[in-house]
Amino acid sequence: MASVVVNVPYGGLFMPPAVAKRLPLKQEEVGWENFRLADPCLLNVVARACEAGTVEGPLGGKEIPRRTLVSYAFSPLVADPLGYLAAELSPGRGGEAEREGSAPGAGGGTGKGTGTAGGEARDGAPGGGAAKARTLPPRAPAIIPRSTGDVPLFGWSDREREIILKKSAVPYLEELRDRCGELLDRGGLVLLVTARSYASAPWDFESDRRYPRPQLGIGTRDGTMTPRGLAEFVGRTFRAFGLWPELDWPHSGAWAPPELASCPRLLCCTVSFRRDLYMDERTGRLSERSEGLSRLLRTVLGLLENQLDEVVRIRYRRRHPPKPPSMIIKASPGPGQGS
Repeated sequence: MASVVVNVPYGGLFMPPAVAKRLPLKQEEVGWENFRLADPCLLNVVARACEAGTVEGPLGGKEIPRRTLVSYAFSPLVADPLGYLAAELSPGRGGEAEREGSAPGAGGGTGKGTGTAGGEARDGAPGGGAAKARTLPPRAPAIIPRSTGDVPLFGWSDREREIILKKSAVPYLEELRDRCGELLDRGGLVLLVTARSYASAPWDFESDRRYPRPQLGIGTRDGTMTPRGLAEFVGRTFRAFGLWPELDWPHSGAWAPPELASCPRLLCCTVSFRRDLYMDERTGRLSERSEGLSRLLRTVLGLLENQLDEVVRIRYRRRHPPKPPSMIIKASPGPGQGS
């Protein structure tokens, strides 16, 4: 049995009054910063996609949640959870290697045995081997030092910084770790999907001026955590629904709790959505298209669950192959023998 955990690290806007008082920004500037850095609309879309996520069929007396949603409630102006994960919890990591190749699903069909389950059956490795991707995304500070308009933000002491992180980023990452850990303890595969977003046109502060922009991006991670078959399957599925995917753009890498990063049954990827797929970017409100994206995401998650369930079955058959038929032929009793 496979489970999916969807992680939304930039869906919250809450800012403690003590932090808000120290911000050297006007109220409308805070709203503008939150609009650029956070995306409650995406959280709404993802939450609707995860609603039908509990499967009847207890294991150990408990129902197994197939789609678990974990979101960060604080504004990124308070603390950046992925920045904290990179800067504080992953020190001394090695260099990064750019992925080679084009967008997953951007080309034609790849023949039989594609996708996560196909790669598992073909190569005997999770998803047919790992995609050549960045080991981790670029480092980011745990607390953002400057606004998107290049205004210096905070001058926290080390003690204040520690308190802020312990009340914001740390509990969120602990919840993410615990949710994934509970599902792993029950057996089967766990897929951790990090959902992010980006504007349809480059912001002034962004160095990447590419336009037009792909409609969604798929972030991968080196090693068995993002099997090549997984990235290809996600890209090909979205492409089948008429969307334009790109690999490791604009958000490269995929995240996992450091304590679970060595677990072979934990897979991870990042899916980034262009905001005009579900939002009116002029007002920052959900558009009429948002319900359609929620239904599409719900469908894609269901297809991923089916693929991962097939991987579990393939692994089980590989570890427990059927016994060969016995070569001993038992003689049948002749006439008058036996009862």
